[in-house]
Formats: sequence, structure tokens, C-alpha cells
Amino acid sequence: QLLQGKVAGLQITSGGGSAGGGSRIRIRGGASLNASNDPLIVIDGVPVEGNGVAGSANLLNTINPDDIESISVLKDASATALYGSRASNGVLIITTKKGFKGKIRYNFNTQVSSGAVAKKIDVLSGDEIRTVINADAAATGNNTYKKLLGSANTDWQNQIYQRAIGNDNNISASGGIGNIPFRISLGYLNQDGILKTNHFDRLSSSLNLSPKFLNDHLSVQVAVKASKTTN
Repeated sequence: QLLQGKVAGLQITSGGGSAGGGSRIRIRGGASLNASNDPLIVIDGVPVEGNGVAGSANLLNTINPDDIESISVLKDASATALYGSRASNGVLIITTKKGFKGKIRYNFNTQVSSGAVAKKIDVLSGDEIRTVINADAAATGNNTYKKLLGSANTDWQNQIYQRAIGNDNNISASGGIGNIPFRISLGYLNQDGILKTNHFDRLSSSLNLSPKFLNDHLSVQVAVKASKTTN
């Protein structure tokens, strides 16, 4: 959703209304019938495969969007030059937020979302089906199905769908302790799907340290991320 409509030629197709579900991302179109056409994802310089996290339906849902500083898209020969054949379908480079020297600053944000089925399938009601079967029974004399009729008018779409409510809460602290810039964050996402049995939880944390040594001639980047998702 962060990339939707922002990059020329980038195609993003929603995977549906499931909570935590992924989208189909195509940077260079479909190049293969059998192999994957998903782009290579690089997080803070670390290449990861699109299906590299066992048990997770979507690699990107393990990342807290509040921790993302920028996303770059590579789709030309430069991508292949950097990452080889893995970049044949393009590259998404995700850079997360870092700390800075200075006074510690705290940030908290929360957002609430709501989703619903935009249009339900138009089907016959129970009474309308009974009218058809009764008319057929009267015309043919076959009462096999007429004997099975009940009196209910259940709309099964109303029974399985719900209004999907979600809330996303994030808190972070960034600044410097001595000569060590740092950023630490904690996030919790609680999201319902439009199906009543569908629910997604994500608890994520991140720690970034970016100290410099030897009169700023040596720069060290330390990034630790932990995420627990339940789907």
C-alpha cells in the first residue's frame, strides 16, 4: 500500500481481504511460466527471498511499516549488476529508520482501520428458490425437491462476512547515548479479515545502532529486528 501508485510501471494487485495477506508485486512483468516472478526484497542490505520465512504467508507482513525510512525500486540492468540473477524480476530495497546524535525523542502513533465487502454476489433468496421449485413441481408432478424445502431465508454471505476492524500501535525512541546513535521501537498490529474466522496479529520490535569510531573513519551499523506473527 505504501508503494501503490508511486512508481511508474510497478504493478501491485491486492491478494484479497484476508488479514495480513500479501499483494502480487510485478516490477518487470511476467517473465516466467513456471518460476517465480516476484521481485527480490533487500532489507537494510540483506537480500531475502519472497518465500524465505517458513510459516508466514507474506514476507512483508513481518515488517512494521512504521520502521521503514524509504523504499527504492530497481528494475534495470543496475539491479542485475548488484544482485545477479536473483534480481531478474527487479528489486525492492527497504531501508529502515536509524538513530541520530542528540536529545532522545519519543514518538507514539496509532491508527484504526475498517474494511468491508464492497459488493456481495446477487443470489436468490430462500423464498425465491421455493417459488421456482414449487412451480417446477406443479408443472412436472415431481415433488422430490418440494418435500425437502424448509422455511428459512438465510443470507449466508451475511453469516460469513464481517466488518474488519484493525488497530496499529507503535512507540519508538531515538537519539544518542554518548557517541552511539540509536533507535528502538515496538509495534503491535491487531487486524481482522472480512471473513469471521480470519485474524492477524503482529508484535514487532527493532533496534538500530550506528556508532562511529576512530574519528569517524569507522562506521558500524547494527540492526536487530524481531517479529512474531499469528494468522
